[in-house]
Amino acid sequence: MSSPPSTGESRARTLSQSSGDGSGYGVAAARRRASSFGSFTRVVVVAIDVTDHSRHAFEWYLANVWKNDDLLVLVHCPEAPKLPTFSFKSGISPPVDEWKKILDEMNARARKLEEDFEGTCAIKKLKYKVRTEAMKNIGEGILHIAEDETADLIVCGSKIMSGKYSSKGSTCDFIMRNSTIPVVVVPTRY
Repeated sequence: MSSPPSTGESRARTLSQSSGDGSGYGVAAARRRASSFGSFTRVVVVAIDVTDHSRHAFEWYLANVWKNDDLLVLVHCPEAPKLPTFSFKSGISPPVDEWKKILDEMNARARKLEEDFEGTCAIKKLKYKVRTEAMKNIGEGILHIAEDETADLIVCGSKIMSGKYSSKGSTCDFIMRNSTIPVVVVPTRY
């Protein structure tokens, strides 16, 4: 009579037999995670902004990559606004009213953008959440949130001009070079 397998052997056998095809061989089952959003196996970060590139990437993800048990994290890292400076010639008081107006407009645009994407997610009954974080470098902000959410994939949009991908200084280029998880860059031709 053989002795029962040790804990490590038992775990390995359980994982190898959970491939779903009944063969006992194959890829281990994806890890299931749970939160207030329900149960999911994959966390996908989609970078969004006001451009058509991010909308195209979002729609491409839904059509080609999305799985029913994905948790979608929509990430918006707005660019820092260009605020007018003040000089001592115009007095000591800074242009606070102008700054407030610019920041209010930026916040209104961000809310509209988030509501637009949230509306699409609600209509399609997706598991999602929206994260907004202002950082000096947009790519760093997206990677920071992806790490914080323990994401499995990052999706972002980029434009292609004249059939060539222009990555010089782009946010997608930064994400691709510095990410520790897979990145899908969805091109939009112009």
